[in-house]
Amino acid sequence: MTRQRKLLWIAAAAVVVTVAVLIMTRPVRLDVDVATVDYDTLRVTIEEEGRTRARDRYTIAAPVTGRLARITLEEGDTVSADATVARLFPVPEDPRAIAATRARIAAAEARHSEAAARVEQLAAQHEQVVREAERRKRVFETGGLTRELVEQAALAAATAGRSLEGARASLRAADAEVDAARALLLGATGEATSRVDVRAPVAGRVLRVHEESERVVPAGTPLVELADVGGLEIVVDVLSEDAVRVAPGDPVLITGWGGDDPLEAVVRLVEPAAFTKVSALGVEEQRVNIVGDLLHAPPALGSGYRVTAAIVTWQADRVLVVPTSALFRRGQAWQAFVVEDGRARLRDVELGPRGRDAAEVRAGLGEGDAVILFPSAALADGVRVRSTAGSGGV
Repeated sequence: MTRQRKLLWIAAAAVVVTVAVLIMTRPVRLDVDVATVDYDTLRVTIEEEGRTRARDRYTIAAPVTGRLARITLEEGDTVSADATVARLFPVPEDPRAIAATRARIAAAEARHSEAAARVEQLAAQHEQVVREAERRKRVFETGGLTRELVEQAALAAATAGRSLEGARASLRAADAEVDAARALLLGATGEATSRVDVRAPVAGRVLRVHEESERVVPAGTPLVELADVGGLEIVVDVLSEDAVRVAPGDPVLITGWGGDDPLEAVVRLVEPAAFTKVSALGVEEQRVNIVGDLLHAPPALGSGYRVTAAIVTWQADRVLVVPTSALFRRGQAWQAFVVEDGRARLRDVELGPRGRDAAEVRAGLGEGDAVILFPSAALADGVRVRSTAGSGGV
C-alpha cells in the first residue's frame, strides 16, 4: 500500500469517528404533544351518574277490603283521568255465615213488622183521644163540663201523641236494622252488582302493577303505580363537598341516556339532608341528592333510566383557557411547560375556575403559547423538544 493511500484511509477513519462522536454527543430532543392557549367558553361541571324519575307519582291502593279482579293493565300503558284501573268485589262468605246472615235479616224484618203494627195501633188510639179532647172542649164552652175534665182529655191526647212518636222512632230503627242486616249479605255470593271501581286520579302512564292476579286484598293494599305524563325529573347524588357549589337554577347537561344529542335539565332542589353511601372502593361517603327538571324529554326515555349528568356550577364566555392535561402541581403552585425556540420552558401559572378538560388562566401564560400536554418525568426546564404530529389546540 502506498503512503498516499494510507493517508486517505486514516483521513476517512477520522471523519467517521468525528461524525459518530457528534451524533453521540448532540442534545436529545424529546417528542411532545402540544396545545395552544386560547380564548374559549369554559364550563365548570360536576359529573355523576343519575337516574330519571317521574315528577308526580301516584300509588293507587284498594279503598276497601275485597276480592280483586285480575288487573289487565301492563307497565307502560297510558290511562286517562278517571279511568277504571281495578275492580273490587265483596269477599264471598261461607254457607254457614250466609245462613246466619239470612236469619238475622229475617229477625230484623220481624221486628220491623212488629214496630209497624205498633205504630198503626198507637196512631188509631191517638186519633181517638184527640177527637175526645175536642168534644170535651166544645161541651166545656157551653158549660156542660168542668175545666178539670177538659184538661184530663188534653193530657191524654198529648200522651198518646208522644207514644206515637216513640213508636215511629222504633220503626225507623227497625228499618235501619233491616238495611244493616241486608248489607251483610251484599256480595256474600260474589254478585257483581256490589263491585267497587278503582279509578285513576290523573292521566298518566302505568309504572308498575303491584297486584296482577285475582285475590282477596285488605284495604290499603297498593294496586297500581301511576306517573303523571307531565314530565320527568333526574336525581343525581353527589359528594356533599360538591353539593355546596350547586344552586337551584343551575343548568344540567344529560348524556349517556342512549341518544346522540345531550338533553337539558335545570336544578330544582338540593336536598338539605345528606346520606351515607359506600363507594365501589369500600369508602363511606356523604352524598346529597340533586333533583332537576328534565326539559323536552324524548318519548323513549322512561322513569328509572340511567343517565350521566354534568351539573354546570360556573360558566363564562371568552376565557383564556389551558388544557388541564398540561398542568401539574409542585408544592402549592401550578406549573406548565411552554415550548420556546425548540426548548421546554417551565412557567408558574395562576389559575381561576377549573373544569374537567380546561382551566382559566389568570397569569403565567398568554394567548398563543404552546403548552406541553401530559409532561413526563424526563421533561425539565431547557430540554430540547420536538412537537409530534397530532398536536393541536385546547
